[in-house]
Amino acid sequence: MLKRRYWFLFAALFIFLFVSGCSNEKETGQTESKNNLILITGDTVSEKGGCVLASRFAPGDKIVFRMNAINPETGLQMENAKLQVHLSTGEVLDMVYGEHPPGVENAAKFWTAAYPVTKDTPKGKLEYYVTAEAGDRKGEFRPFNVEPSLLMIVDEKAAGSGSQGQQQGNANQSGNNNGGSQEANLEPNNVVNVEATNFAFNKDKYYVKAGKEVTIHLTSKEGTHGIAIPDLNVSIDEPNGTVKFTPTKPGEYEMVCSVFCGVGHGDMKATLVVVE
Repeated sequence: MLKRRYWFLFAALFIFLFVSGCSNEKETGQTESKNNLILITGDTVSEKGGCVLASRFAPGDKIVFRMNAINPETGLQMENAKLQVHLSTGEVLDMVYGEHPPGVENAAKFWTAAYPVTKDTPKGKLEYYVTAEAGDRKGEFRPFNVEPSLLMIVDEKAAGSGSQGQQQGNANQSGNNNGGSQEANLEPNNVVNVEATNFAFNKDKYYVKAGKEVTIHLTSKEGTHGIAIPDLNVSIDEPNGTVKFTPTKPGEYEMVCSVFCGVGHGDMKATLVVVE
């Protein structure tokens, strides 16, 4: 009877150790899988347009790839990671980590790589993906297969056609529909105060008069931001800065954040409405 009792105890202990070992092995595997990941996010901008979000590029421009490589456990940048951009042309670009804009206090840090578009660059879709490695960790980024995310190489006429004319038409139509409402929204002396937070400007539209000097003051109340109005060749690359210019043609001009400020960067858009 005693031997049988010891046999049952030994069998129960063996089963317990076996099940525990399997459970630990499964949990360890899951942990290692999570620990091996690098989360990559990013976008592409036009250097010629003042670091404005873009997907269509013409000869003479540079495609600037901007990426974050995040440790999913800490939520922080993995500064020791090696990032590369792989192009459908077969070229591989090494990305460089640094702060942007350089020399600005509390500027955002991320990886960048620039690709010059020349007259010899094949026209049409330019596919790419980004890889990241840091020790045993790896990650990969591929853009969505939809038009706004796909890079297109076009000729200069295709790159610039339609935007300003469409904007002027929209502004004229808006004035006809709203009567004098645009005049009521004009800020005195064409002074525009823009406040930027993560991730929005304080207004959707800012109204100014054509033919008069405009002063834009930017204040970054949360995060590090900038301003770019590509069709007017206007930009502020400092988180708190001022720019002066004189718009001559009525129209609606898109205003975007020119500093990569995080995951909501692409949503930071507003409109500068120039009225007669």
